[in-house]
Amino acid sequence: MSIELPDSETLYHHFFSPWISPEDPRDKILRSDLEQVELDAGQHIRVLSPLTDEGRVQIDAQLKRTTQAALTDLPALLKLQGAPGLDWLDAFEKHFTPERIQELLRASNPEKMDNPYFVVCCEAGALIGHLLQKQWPQLQWLGDFPYFESSLFDLNGKALFPVFHWALKSLSGDERHPLKQKVQASVEFLQEA
Repeated sequence: MSIELPDSETLYHHFFSPWISPEDPRDKILRSDLEQVELDAGQHIRVLSPLTDEGRVQIDAQLKRTTQAALTDLPALLKLQGAPGLDWLDAFEKHFTPERIQELLRASNPEKMDNPYFVVCCEAGALIGHLLQKQWPQLQWLGDFPYFESSLFDLNGKALFPVFHWALKSLSGDERHPLKQKVQASVEFLQEA
């Protein structure tokens, strides 16, 4: 018997978009894996983020906490040892079979931000971000609110990588595109930019 999981758009609207303020003018949609942006010469990347200086500090702290949680929780869950590497993404995807994703969804109340599905998605997004930054150190977080709308940004390539959305897609009924290959393809794109 094959398990049918909800698609990523449905899961985003069910588990993530309720945490976005109704006053936020942006569309509450799942984002593409790579977003190219335009900046005028000398324009600072902060124009791409709605955060105040105080908000940036808070989101940066949340991103650090989530990354630290990912580097603690995911290796324990996946029985991994050693320094984080791209092989961790393979282990993550191997572990989260459709059956396990379904169990995770059943155990998750979308009205609570600490539900297991939301937590695993956010920690996986932080891990992806950490590993992508290891592969391309010029990437920096461009914070957003809520923090799962933050992206990694490359100034030279003028590209945003919404890695939390990558994680959600990997934990859905969508056709799977291996995370390790996404990271490698992103680095290749940046090398050519």
